[in-house]
Amino acid sequence: MDYLVDRLGSVYPAAAGGDLDLLNLAFGHTGFIHLHRDDVLAQAVSWHRAEQTNVWHQTDQEESKPPEQEPHFDFDQIREFVQMIEEHNSAWREWFASVGIQPHIVRYRDLDADPVGIACEVLDFLGLKLPPGRLIKTRNTRLADELNAQWIDRYRAELTERLTEST
Repeated sequence: MDYLVDRLGSVYPAAAGGDLDLLNLAFGHTGFIHLHRDDVLAQAVSWHRAEQTNVWHQTDQEESKPPEQEPHFDFDQIREFVQMIEEHNSAWREWFASVGIQPHIVRYRDLDADPVGIACEVLDFLGLKLPPGRLIKTRNTRLADELNAQWIDRYRAELTERLTEST
């Protein structure tokens, strides 16, 4: 957000007020959707794996993309991602509160379970309607698999072990 506000500030140097005023000046009345994942560890593991393989998404209309390299478990890297995600989540909550915004909350697990329903909720929140005859279709397929589950279990076990050793 800081980067966006800084860039917009250079385009609208005469804009007075805070971040929200600048965003509304640039984009019109702005609605905010806050997508977050309650399971930060699962998010960190997925991020860690995607960073290594360079496979970030896949649609149901394409063949599986082979990874650029085979992923390997790295406790410290996953821990860094967990901390970064928690810091980002906290920063967003603080920013929304500081500018008086009540965003539409979307939880990843709900989006994963019902992407069409959540898309409709977001459209309603934004006051938008689908054109007649237009349907929302999901195209992305979930990438998390047994390896993600194994890494989550392994991370928890190693975290417990490290905490036990330090006490």
